[in-house]
Amino acid sequence: MRVLFLLFILLLPATALSQDNPTSYIRANIDKVLSILASPEYESETNKTEQLRQIEAVVDNFFDSEELSKRSLGQYWRIFTPEQQQEFQPLFLKLIKQVYLKKSITYNGEVVNYNQEIIKSDTLAEVHTTVTSPSLNIPIIYYMIRKDVSWKVYDVSVENVSLIKNYRSQFRSILQNNSPDKLIATLREKTNE
Repeated sequence: MRVLFLLFILLLPATALSQDNPTSYIRANIDKVLSILASPEYESETNKTEQLRQIEAVVDNFFDSEELSKRSLGQYWRIFTPEQQQEFQPLFLKLIKQVYLKKSITYNGEVVNYNQEIIKSDTLAEVHTTVTSPSLNIPIIYYMIRKDVSWKVYDVSVENVSLIKNYRSQFRSILQNNSPDKLIATLREKTNE
Protein backbone atom coordinates (compact mmCIF):
# COMPACT_ATOMS: atom_id res chain seq x y z
CA MET A 1 0.00 0.00 0.00
CA ARG A 2 2.87 2.38 0.68
CA VAL A 3 4.07 2.10 -2.92
CA LEU A 4 0.57 3.05 -4.02
CA PHE A 5 0.74 6.09 -1.76
CA LEU A 6 3.99 7.05 -3.47
CA LEU A 7 2.37 6.75 -6.86
CA PHE A 8 -0.40 8.94 -5.55
CA ILE A 9 2.16 11.59 -4.61
CA LEU A 10 3.04 11.66 -8.32
CA LEU A 11 -0.37 13.00 -9.10
CA LEU A 12 -0.48 15.93 -6.78
CA PRO A 13 -2.53 18.95 -7.77
CA ALA A 14 -1.78 22.45 -8.98
CA THR A 15 -3.01 25.00 -6.49
CA ALA A 16 -0.92 27.98 -7.39
CA LEU A 17 -0.36 28.39 -11.09
CA SER A 18 1.86 31.42 -10.68
CA GLN A 19 4.48 29.86 -8.39
CA ASP A 20 7.80 31.43 -9.32
CA ASN A 21 9.99 28.46 -8.67
CA PRO A 22 9.47 24.76 -9.26
CA THR A 23 9.96 23.68 -5.64
CA SER A 24 7.34 26.15 -4.38
CA TYR A 25 4.94 24.82 -6.98
CA ILE A 26 5.49 21.19 -5.96
CA ARG A 27 5.36 22.02 -2.25
CA ALA A 28 2.08 23.95 -2.55
CA ASN A 29 0.49 21.08 -4.45
CA ILE A 30 1.69 18.38 -2.08
CA ASP A 31 0.43 20.43 0.86
CA LYS A 32 -3.00 20.74 -0.73
CA VAL A 33 -3.34 16.99 -1.34
CA LEU A 34 -2.03 16.10 2.10
CA SER A 35 -4.58 18.49 3.58
CA ILE A 36 -7.37 16.65 1.75
CA LEU A 37 -5.97 13.27 2.81
CA ALA A 38 -5.69 14.29 6.46
CA SER A 39 -9.06 16.07 6.66
CA PRO A 40 -11.33 14.54 9.33
CA GLU A 41 -14.38 15.02 7.10
CA TYR A 42 -13.13 12.21 4.86
CA GLU A 43 -12.43 9.63 7.58
CA SER A 44 -15.74 7.85 6.99
CA GLU A 45 -15.80 5.32 4.16
CA THR A 46 -18.95 7.00 2.87
CA ASN A 47 -16.95 10.19 2.20
CA LYS A 48 -14.05 8.53 0.36
CA THR A 49 -15.69 9.13 -3.03
CA GLU A 50 -15.92 12.84 -2.29
CA GLN A 51 -12.32 12.86 -1.08
CA LEU A 52 -11.24 11.26 -4.35
CA ARG A 53 -13.28 13.78 -6.32
CA GLN A 54 -11.62 16.68 -4.47
CA ILE A 55 -8.19 15.28 -5.21
CA GLU A 56 -9.02 14.64 -8.87
CA ALA A 57 -10.23 18.21 -9.22
CA VAL A 58 -6.86 19.56 -8.23
CA VAL A 59 -4.79 16.89 -10.01
CA ASP A 60 -6.24 17.95 -13.36
CA ASN A 61 -4.01 21.03 -13.37
CA PHE A 62 -0.83 19.45 -12.09
CA PHE A 63 0.41 17.89 -15.33
CA ASP A 64 1.02 19.60 -18.63
CA SER A 65 -1.22 17.10 -20.40
CA GLU A 66 0.05 18.00 -23.86
CA GLU A 67 3.71 17.62 -22.90
CA LEU A 68 2.96 14.42 -20.96
CA SER A 69 1.12 13.03 -23.99
CA LYS A 70 3.80 14.05 -26.51
CA ARG A 71 6.59 12.52 -24.48
CA SER A 72 4.63 9.35 -23.70
CA LEU A 73 3.83 8.79 -27.36
CA GLY A 74 7.33 9.73 -28.52
CA GLN A 75 7.71 9.58 -32.29
CA TYR A 76 4.10 8.46 -32.67
CA TRP A 77 2.76 11.88 -31.56
CA ARG A 78 3.38 13.15 -35.11
CA ILE A 79 1.09 10.56 -36.69
CA PHE A 80 -1.87 11.71 -34.58
CA THR A 81 -4.08 14.32 -36.21
CA PRO A 82 -4.71 17.46 -34.14
CA GLU A 83 -8.17 16.08 -33.34
CA GLN A 84 -6.71 12.76 -32.18
CA GLN A 85 -4.13 14.60 -30.07
CA GLN A 86 -6.90 16.61 -28.40
CA GLU A 87 -8.91 13.47 -27.70
CA PHE A 88 -5.90 11.50 -26.45
CA GLN A 89 -4.74 14.02 -23.82
CA PRO A 90 -7.72 13.97 -21.41
CA LEU A 91 -8.16 10.21 -21.85
CA PHE A 92 -4.54 9.58 -20.94
CA LEU A 93 -4.77 11.83 -17.87
CA LYS A 94 -7.99 10.09 -16.84
CA LEU A 95 -6.27 6.71 -17.17
CA ILE A 96 -3.39 7.86 -14.95
CA LYS A 97 -5.84 9.09 -12.32
CA GLN A 98 -7.83 5.86 -12.40
CA VAL A 99 -4.76 3.67 -12.15
CA TYR A 100 -3.15 5.53 -9.27
CA LEU A 101 -5.63 7.63 -7.33
CA LYS A 102 -8.31 5.15 -6.38
CA LYS A 103 -5.74 2.72 -5.02
CA SER A 104 -3.77 5.38 -3.22
CA ILE A 105 -5.98 7.14 -0.73
CA THR A 106 -3.96 5.94 2.19
CA TYR A 107 -1.94 8.36 4.23
CA ASN A 108 0.06 7.27 7.23
CA GLY A 109 1.97 10.41 8.10
CA GLU A 110 4.64 10.08 5.44
CA VAL A 111 6.82 13.17 5.11
CA VAL A 112 7.99 14.73 1.86
CA ASN A 113 11.49 16.17 1.95
CA TYR A 114 12.48 18.66 -0.74
CA ASN A 115 16.09 17.80 -1.49
CA GLN A 116 17.14 19.69 -4.58
CA GLU A 117 15.90 21.92 -7.36
CA ILE A 118 17.80 21.79 -10.64
CA ILE A 119 17.07 24.50 -13.18
CA LYS A 120 17.99 23.05 -16.58
CA SER A 121 16.97 26.11 -18.61
CA ASP A 122 14.44 28.94 -18.57
CA THR A 123 11.73 26.39 -19.27
CA LEU A 124 12.91 23.07 -17.79
CA ALA A 125 13.55 22.04 -14.19
CA GLU A 126 13.69 19.06 -11.84
CA VAL A 127 12.57 18.89 -8.24
CA HIS A 128 14.11 16.02 -6.26
CA THR A 129 12.12 14.87 -3.24
CA THR A 130 12.09 11.93 -0.88
CA VAL A 131 9.02 10.45 0.77
CA THR A 132 9.96 9.14 4.18
CA SER A 133 8.47 7.36 7.14
CA PRO A 134 10.01 4.99 9.68
CA SER A 135 9.71 2.15 7.17
CA LEU A 136 10.44 3.81 3.81
CA ASN A 137 12.72 6.22 2.02
CA ILE A 138 11.64 6.65 -1.60
CA PRO A 139 13.19 9.16 -4.03
CA ILE A 140 10.76 10.93 -6.36
CA ILE A 141 11.85 13.32 -9.11
CA TYR A 142 9.38 15.73 -10.73
CA TYR A 143 10.34 16.83 -14.24
CA MET A 144 8.84 20.21 -14.99
CA ILE A 145 8.27 22.56 -17.88
CA ARG A 146 7.41 26.24 -17.76
CA LYS A 147 4.91 27.54 -20.26
CA ASP A 148 3.73 31.13 -20.02
CA VAL A 149 3.89 31.95 -16.29
CA SER A 150 3.33 28.56 -14.70
CA TRP A 151 5.33 25.44 -14.04
CA LYS A 152 3.74 22.08 -14.80
CA VAL A 153 4.90 18.50 -14.42
CA TYR A 154 5.47 16.42 -17.54
CA ASP A 155 7.05 13.34 -15.95
CA VAL A 156 7.62 11.78 -12.56
CA SER A 157 10.24 9.20 -11.63
CA VAL A 158 9.80 7.01 -8.55
CA GLU A 159 12.92 5.05 -7.64
CA ASN A 160 14.25 5.67 -11.17
CA VAL A 161 11.07 4.42 -12.86
CA SER A 162 9.68 7.07 -15.20
CA LEU A 163 5.95 7.42 -15.73
CA ILE A 164 6.57 8.50 -19.35
CA LYS A 165 8.93 5.64 -20.18
CA ASN A 166 6.53 3.11 -18.69
CA TYR A 167 3.62 4.30 -20.82
CA ARG A 168 5.77 4.93 -23.90
CA SER A 169 6.66 1.25 -24.13
CA GLN A 170 3.01 0.24 -23.73
CA PHE A 171 1.83 2.74 -26.34
CA ARG A 172 4.61 1.75 -28.75
CA SER A 173 3.56 -1.90 -28.60
CA ILE A 174 0.00 -0.91 -29.55
CA LEU A 175 0.93 1.64 -32.23
CA GLN A 176 3.46 -0.55 -34.01
CA ASN A 177 0.61 -2.55 -35.53
CA ASN A 178 -2.43 -0.31 -35.01
CA SER A 179 -3.67 3.18 -35.75
CA PRO A 180 -3.94 6.08 -33.30
CA ASP A 181 -7.70 5.47 -33.34
CA LYS A 182 -7.09 1.98 -31.93
CA LEU A 183 -5.02 3.37 -29.04
CA ILE A 184 -7.65 6.03 -28.34
CA ALA A 185 -10.37 3.37 -28.38
CA THR A 186 -8.30 1.25 -25.98
CA LEU A 187 -7.90 4.21 -23.61
CA ARG A 188 -11.59 5.01 -23.87
CA GLU A 189 -12.46 1.41 -23.01
CA LYS A 190 -10.06 1.31 -20.03
CA THR A 191 -11.30 4.62 -18.63
CA ASN A 192 -14.95 3.58 -18.90
CA GLU A 193 -14.46 0.33 -16.98
